Amino acid sequence: MTLEEILALEDIDKKIQYLKKGRRTELPDRNKLWNDWNPDLHEIMTDKEKYPDRKVLKEDAKKVYDEVSGRTHDIEAQYETEPVNRISIPLEQDIVNIQTAFTVGTEPSMDCTPSDDNEKGLFAALKSVIQKNKLKYQNKKIVRSWLSEQEVAEYWYVTDDDSFWAKFWAKVKITFGGKVKPTKKLRCVLWSPFRGDKLYPFFDDCGDMVAFSREYKKKDLDNNEITVFMTVTKDAAYQWELNKAWNTPEGRTFKHGFPKLPVIYAYRPETYCHKIKPFRVRLEKLLSNYADCIDYHFFPLLKLIGDVSGFAGKTKDRIVKLQGEHASAEYLTWEQVPDTVRFEADTLTNNAYDMTNTPRISFDTMKGIGAKSGTAFRMMFMGAHMSVSNHAEVIGDFMQRRVNFIVSALGAINPYEFDQASKTIDIDVDLVPYMIDSEDDKIEMAVKAVEGKIWSRREGIMFAGNADRIEEELKEIEEDQTNNKTGEAPI
Repeated sequence: MTLEEILALEDIDKKIQYLKKGRRTELPDRNKLWNDWNPDLHEIMTDKEKYPDRKVLKEDAKKVYDEVSGRTHDIEAQYETEPVNRISIPLEQDIVNIQTAFTVGTEPSMDCTPSDDNEKGLFAALKSVIQKNKLKYQNKKIVRSWLSEQEVAEYWYVTDDDSFWAKFWAKVKITFGGKVKPTKKLRCVLWSPFRGDKLYPFFDDCGDMVAFSREYKKKDLDNNEITVFMTVTKDAAYQWELNKAWNTPEGRTFKHGFPKLPVIYAYRPETYCHKIKPFRVRLEKLLSNYADCIDYHFFPLLKLIGDVSGFAGKTKDRIVKLQGEHASAEYLTWEQVPDTVRFEADTLTNNAYDMTNTPRISFDTMKGIGAKSGTAFRMMFMGAHMSVSNHAEVIGDFMQRRVNFIVSALGAINPYEFDQASKTIDIDVDLVPYMIDSEDDKIEMAVKAVEGKIWSRREGIMFAGNADRIEEELKEIEEDQTNNKTGEAPI
């Protein structure tokens, strides 16, 4: 059945079943993923059968004679349960957070050369939408959810707010060319498994996503739980609610007015840390058991062999006198176990970070590096940058589709100014891996490239980090050169 045929069905329950079947991948196991992500829910903390508490003998079994009955009774040994050490390690969280920082810690770059004033205004409006929606922070939520939850979706909608356009036009210092001032602004929200959403992308036979559905639960004023199923197509948004039976709430089905599907979706077949989970499980067990050993054997045991014949000395220098064959006294000590534990713990931890191409960024690991050039840091973080390159297959495509959607949406919101420009403008989005750069290295490289006729002056300024005000910089450089030729002092 086609999407149109499914939406035309009168039976809502059957309609929703068919919409769910449009998903071509397995639905992520949210509970299992959350248990792996949350260190408080790791099996070392919750599985009391696999990791039981310790039974401690408080009183030995004994026989007691009852004078009244004249019989001897057996009294069982008395035990008490003591909690064992349970050490959980947020290894997945640390690796995912580092990968997220390297992937979008630096905002993705947007390469665009506007051909006219309308395209220039549209590009400025795009940057303003990105800034107002604080997408530089949302990018981290997207990548973090994609790596740890397997999938994430970004839904765009419009709200009434004409102040956005008033501030925008005042900022770019141009006037409305159309007859009607826009009153809508773009907003977005994230959907993901940890946020309580079940996501159902609907793909056609060509592999294109033509609809997107979301199932979630909410509570009414009487605290009754209601299941909500929402479907978004390129034309409209539909919503149904399950309260004993499926129904269509009034006003919840509407035309969204966008020329494209207002949902951007990213998926991966398994979490990024799926392959290192055995290392984390073993490491938690190792450290927990070792902590128990320290608690039970921290104070040294004194082994005495022989008969005690007496004592000598006072309180601080008191001596026990032993006699008999092989009489001796010595402390029981560990000689090899601590080194073995340390070796295994270091091996497991290093393997976990190495297999995910994740650098260990901590004070202890970084304090011996010293001052290094930007080139040296790039060599050190090459593994992380290779991971970012792999992430770009999905996240880079996600960012590009987002920009394409916003451009088309701005053309729909303000057709007088941006309709034509939204169809002709060309914007390329690229991920820029985070790097501790040396400003001296960047400036020196830019100067050499410009003087060597390899780069233009514009490209050199962009590489040096002044891409946001490149036009102003070029104009000021030309004015400085003109003033130097005429001998006038620059203002």
